[in-house]
Amino acid sequence: MPKSQPLDNLIPLIALLCMVSSSGWAQRNSSHPEDGPDQELKEFRLDDLEAALRAMEPGVDHDYFAGVLANRLNHIPESIQLMTSVLPGIRTARPDRAAIALQALADDYTKSFQYDDAARTYDDLLTHFSSQLKPQELQGVKDDAGIARILRQAPPQTLTWNGAVKLKTERNPLNSLNVELTVNGVQGPWLLDTGANLSVVTKSFAERLGLNLLPGVAQTEGGLTGIENPLRVALLPTLQMGGAALHNVVVMVLDDASLNINLGKQSYQIDGIIGYPVFQALGTITFLHHGEFVAGDKSRAAAAGARMYMKGLDPIVECNVNGNNLPFYFDSGASGTILLVRYYREFRSESRTWKKGKEKTAGAGGVLKRKIYIKPQVKLGIGDKTVTLEKVSIYTSGKGTGSHNDLYGNLGQDIVANFESFTLDFSTMTFSLGQSLSSSAHAEP
Repeated sequence: MPKSQPLDNLIPLIALLCMVSSSGWAQRNSSHPEDGPDQELKEFRLDDLEAALRAMEPGVDHDYFAGVLANRLNHIPESIQLMTSVLPGIRTARPDRAAIALQALADDYTKSFQYDDAARTYDDLLTHFSSQLKPQELQGVKDDAGIARILRQAPPQTLTWNGAVKLKTERNPLNSLNVELTVNGVQGPWLLDTGANLSVVTKSFAERLGLNLLPGVAQTEGGLTGIENPLRVALLPTLQMGGAALHNVVVMVLDDASLNINLGKQSYQIDGIIGYPVFQALGTITFLHHGEFVAGDKSRAAAAGARMYMKGLDPIVECNVNGNNLPFYFDSGASGTILLVRYYREFRSESRTWKKGKEKTAGAGGVLKRKIYIKPQVKLGIGDKTVTLEKVSIYTSGKGTGSHNDLYGNLGQDIVANFESFTLDFSTMTFSLGQSLSSSAHAEP
C-alpha cells in the first residue's frame, strides 16, 4: 500500500501511467552492457521484459521475472505462486531480486485482501532486505507495513452485485469528480480517485459515519514536504454504490487538516475519497463527459485502448511520444499535465525550443516553489487516439513528485477533457478514451 495520494499533490489523483516499448528503448539502450531484464524491470520497460522472457530458458531467473511481470499485469494468483516458488533460491544469491520479489508478493497479498500474509511479507522485507531499498522507498515500505499490521485480523473486502452502477458526478472546486453517496445513513460527497491507494475519510467524517477505529497508528508521507502524517484505519461495513454493495472496505482516517486544500482565497474540505481497491473490485469503470460514473454495464463496448499495468496500487497505461511508448501517471484531479524529470533528461536536447518559468504548488503538507521549463506543444498517443497539449510544464528535479520519478509525467484533466468518456478496464488491463468532442483530439487513421 503506497502512501496516500491525497497528500502528494494539490488534489487527489487518478493513477494512470504509460509503459516504455521495446522499439525505442532497444535502439537507445542497446549499447549499454548493463542493459537487461533487471534494468528493463527497473525502468518499467515491460514490453522489453516480455520479449526477453520469451527467449529465456526455464528456471529460477525466468520464473522471477515472470512473477514480477504477473504482478504488474494484475495476475495476482500467478504472481503469488511464482514469487513464493523462487524466493528460497534468490534470498542469498540475489538479495536485490529478493527485495523486489517480496515487495511484489506483499502487494499481491494486499490486493487480494490477505492482510496477515502482507504484514508478514513486509516484516520479512524490512528485517532481511532493507539495505536493498533506497531511503524514500524504505520509508514507503515502512508506512505500508504499518497499515498491513493494523489490518492483520481484518476480513477481506467482498462485492455483491444487484445491478449496474450509474451515478451522477459533479465537479468540485478542485475540478475533480464527486458522487453523492449515503453511507451508514450519512449522505455526502465522495471524491472518485483511482489514484488514492486506499479509500480515505477525515476524522470528523469518520465520527459522523460511526466508524470504529482499529487498534494501532500508522503514518503516510506528504509528497510536497516529505513530512510523515499520522493516520488511523477503519472498515466500512457496507459501501453502496448504485447496484454494487462493497463490504469491509478499508478506509484511512486522516486529520481534517490533511484533506483541507488551500485554493488561495478559499479552501476546500475533502471528507471522503473512494480509492483504488473499490474500483478494482468493480472491474471496468467509465467516467462520462456529461457527468456520470458507470460500472458493471456489460453493454458498453470497449474502445481500442492502451495497455495498462500496475505499479503497486497505481494503474499504469501505455502512451506514445514520438513513436515510443513511455510511462506517465494520470491524475484526474489535476487540471493540467506536467512532465517529470525523466522526460527532461530524455528530451533535454530539445530544450532550446522550451521557455523558462517558475511554479508554486500549494497543497496539504506545504508550498513548493520550483524552476520549470514550458514546452509549447506535446502530442501523446493513447490507444487509437492522439491528444495535443499546449504549454506543458517540465520539472527538472524530482522534488515534490512522490514516488514517480521513474515516470515521464503526470497526465491531468486536459488529457480527457475533449473525449466523451474514459475507461479503466481492470479485467483486460486497458485504458481507453471514447469518441472525441473536438478537433484537438482525434482517432488515428
